[in-house]
Amino acid sequence: MNRGSYSTEQMIALHGFFAEGAAVGESLLAELSGCATEVEVAEVRCAVLDEFGDRGLRAGDDLVAAVMGRVEGGFAGSLCLALEPEDALVWSTTGDRPDPLAAFLALGRGLLEGVATALQEVLRSRAALVDAKLREDSEPCLLAGTHAPADTLVLSARLRIEARDETLSGVVHLLLEPKSFGRLLASLSAPIH
Repeated sequence: MNRGSYSTEQMIALHGFFAEGAAVGESLLAELSGCATEVEVAEVRCAVLDEFGDRGLRAGDDLVAAVMGRVEGGFAGSLCLALEPEDALVWSTTGDRPDPLAAFLALGRGLLEGVATALQEVLRSRAALVDAKLREDSEPCLLAGTHAPADTLVLSARLRIEARDETLSGVVHLLLEPKSFGRLLASLSAPIH
């Protein structure tokens, strides 16, 4: 497979995967926030980690508010949800929780757990989100902070999050090794060229 070159079929399959993860996350978010939350996948992009600064899909050009954790089980990787700080604050105050930071961490974790659940279902192998933490940095620095090799793939999905008459934008990043990417595509029945 050419570095950075992905077929239309592969991108459609990845879009469907992220949409399934968002759908699973919606029910968790509704429980956490006490309101209906709709999450739509607007765009999906793949980039190699060492080219993410130039080609990656980002929530913002500067510092972002993020929730990051590892995926453990039959599949190893990292997940990150990044929002502009202003959107993160608005989202964290949509519920009745008194602590906005704790609310943002819980909401971000809920959405990422949805993606991990979709990953587990697709791969038919345990994939659990662990060690999810609140982070603030630029997205390239957040992803580089995982100490993943330069050839690690970053699958990114731009999300539109609607909760209590607010529409927010965020990006979910899934970092995985190239061989795991092939396994994911095979499980999604997307041809590997």
